[in-house]
Amino acid sequence: MVEKKEGSLLQQEGNSGLIMGILIVIAGLVMAITPVLTFISLTALIAALLFVAGICTLVDVFRRNAMERKMLDGLLGICFIVLAGLIFFNPIGAAIGLTVWIAAWFIVRGVMELAGMGASPYGRGFMAIDALVNIVLGVMLLCLNPITAQAALGFYVAISLIFWGFSLIYRSALLKHLL
Repeated sequence: MVEKKEGSLLQQEGNSGLIMGILIVIAGLVMAITPVLTFISLTALIAALLFVAGICTLVDVFRRNAMERKMLDGLLGICFIVLAGLIFFNPIGAAIGLTVWIAAWFIVRGVMELAGMGASPYGRGFMAIDALVNIVLGVMLLCLNPITAQAALGFYVAISLIFWGFSLIYRSALLKHLL
């Protein structure tokens, strides 16, 4: 009984991983086609998310009773809104910061993939390739001239997504064939 339930869970994980991997590869391909638009969209999306987070935080302030918490959250909400405005009205300055953050994300994600390889008995080769690609992309972004890095960022995100998607597809296919 336990083995049948475990097999069903592995089958579901394989199916969802396969679907997620395909969607990630498609997103990566779309981003590779329009890397500049991807970069502009990322900057605008971050500004919009910060603005929404600021508004939600301020709304939440008026629903609380503790005064000290209200002041801290109110200040945080205002900071979110100001930061969203700075990003929206100074996209070039925000783009440089975004480039550095994404480069750091690539490196951290690659290191975490390498560290997590021991926990997964399936698809380690693709995981290693995905991890190394992310580390190399992160280091390259940090070493590039900021203007060149901004131009390459959308393409680098696309490459990262494509490798991640194929890694998920491969691991999910392995899981499905185990059963």
